[in-house]
Amino acid sequence: MSDYLKFWFIPSGIVATGIAGFILGGNWVWLGIATFPMLAIIDCFIPRNMKPRRMNNSFMSTVPVWMASIGSVVIYLFAAHYIATGNPTLWQIVGSFASVMWISVVPGGPASHELWHRRHTPSRMLGQITQICMFDGIRDIGHVAGHHIEVCTPADGDTAPRGQNLYWFALHELYVSFRIGIELECNSLRKRGLSVWHWRNRVWAWFLVQVLFQSLVYMVGGWAGVALALSGMLAARLWVESFNYFQHYGLIRLPDARIGHRHVWNHMSELSRIVSFEITNHAGHHQDSHMPYQKLMPHEDQIPMPSLFVCFFAALIPPIWHEWIIKPALKRWDIEYATEEEQKLAREANRAAGWEDWLANDDPATRTTRFTTVGC
Repeated sequence: MSDYLKFWFIPSGIVATGIAGFILGGNWVWLGIATFPMLAIIDCFIPRNMKPRRMNNSFMSTVPVWMASIGSVVIYLFAAHYIATGNPTLWQIVGSFASVMWISVVPGGPASHELWHRRHTPSRMLGQITQICMFDGIRDIGHVAGHHIEVCTPADGDTAPRGQNLYWFALHELYVSFRIGIELECNSLRKRGLSVWHWRNRVWAWFLVQVLFQSLVYMVGGWAGVALALSGMLAARLWVESFNYFQHYGLIRLPDARIGHRHVWNHMSELSRIVSFEITNHAGHHQDSHMPYQKLMPHEDQIPMPSLFVCFFAALIPPIWHEWIIKPALKRWDIEYATEEEQKLAREANRAAGWEDWLANDDPATRTTRFTTVGC
């Protein structure tokens, strides 16, 4: 299957499956969330893909992102209609909630993220609008003007410190991302000589878009539809933070130091790459945030990580995530990839997390060549 077909049919197929479930009704509403374990199982058994994408047509590469982004919002209207007309049982309400939540996260979250970074104004606006399916209309502000500058430093709320579990990170990040986005937007207005209450403040735009969309949901599905939509969006907002948790967990960079390929954990399983629009292969994205997903190059010189699905399930039981996956990876990163200054901070981070000091007996002479080979 060509790369075009993979991105045209797999992310959109997830959305279409979820919508089909609501059209069929009954227990079929579980179809959307059923794609989650199915994809996870398949992704665990297919080989890692370290090949670049063969996609040179910009329009053909962008259409599936638009489709996934729009579809992750439209599905809420189908869900609201079903809730209002299908006389669902509690079991079916739970299935409806789970399906819209999952599709808001994948492929909705990665699709919106991809569009935020586009120089093409309509695409960027579409990404900003459709991120409402994660109950956030300003996430891109904190991400672009915050995370991409502060990544892997203590100032970056999207980089999980060593020892932190997924549950606390998601809850904490829910607050932090809102706060950072609002602060950056208000600071931008002040620099332009405008009041934070000015109508150009995007917080008001997000609020207006959310009210308009929920009004549409109400017209389709009444208050029951609105309740489903809001709960699904809020739950998706928590879940989507797991992308950040797994992309930079425990990695360290000195403030103002160059951001390198080594400051990202890449997950190169094929389905992880496709359904996330290459977020799991985004080391190059931090060197050029405007680079479209199909042009991101895999980097052979990296510490291999399991499928993103495997990491998610492991992180649900923090000792498994820490002991079997991330500690071995961080130990290797500290020894082979970290600078001497980063090693000092790594030892402090390990101490704060209550972890062992695996750098105590490290010989710098054994790692200098490795660091110079990775360049940045």
